[in-house]
Amino acid sequence: MDRQQALEKCIWPACDNYFLIGLSELIKEAETQIYASLDKICSEFMFVNLNANTLNYFIQRDGEWLLKAKGKKIILLSARHSEALANYWYCHGDVRGVVYIDLVNDLRKSLAYVINGRFLRKDIRKDKITRREMTVIQMTAQGMQPKLIARIENCSVKTIYTHRRNAEAKLYSKLTRMVF
Repeated sequence: MDRQQALEKCIWPACDNYFLIGLSELIKEAETQIYASLDKICSEFMFVNLNANTLNYFIQRDGEWLLKAKGKKIILLSARHSEALANYWYCHGDVRGVVYIDLVNDLRKSLAYVINGRFLRKDIRKDKITRREMTVIQMTAQGMQPKLIARIENCSVKTIYTHRRNAEAKLYSKLTRMVF
């Protein structure tokens, strides 16, 4: 239980007990492959669970949540449907790496790889959301209609629908289902 209590301070969301238990077990199993001590991991790292329940928070507060974690080495644990967003934040934010959780066999190895600082841009799987697509996603999450988004972004409605369609293809879901 000490391991879980120590890790409780470096996960987001902190109230996600299943994530906490799973992460502590993974770190325990990968301990021989991780160079840093548990104390160092707890003080220097922040593990973020990008799942369907938390995705809306991260989309609506794109830069804000990265600022709150400033000074920490952020590691995103991403399910398949949020890989493109995780890749976006890795490329446009202060994120140390992404652990793609659909690879159950390699999960411990991937976690150790990222904690040890070996994750590079070449390790990114799949596509990433572009800045324009992220803007459309954020405005959709705020409840804006495509016409209004087009007016604000000074482009055609057709362009907005194209960005939405591309983002939905990368996220494996309709935006309206994901962000509301």
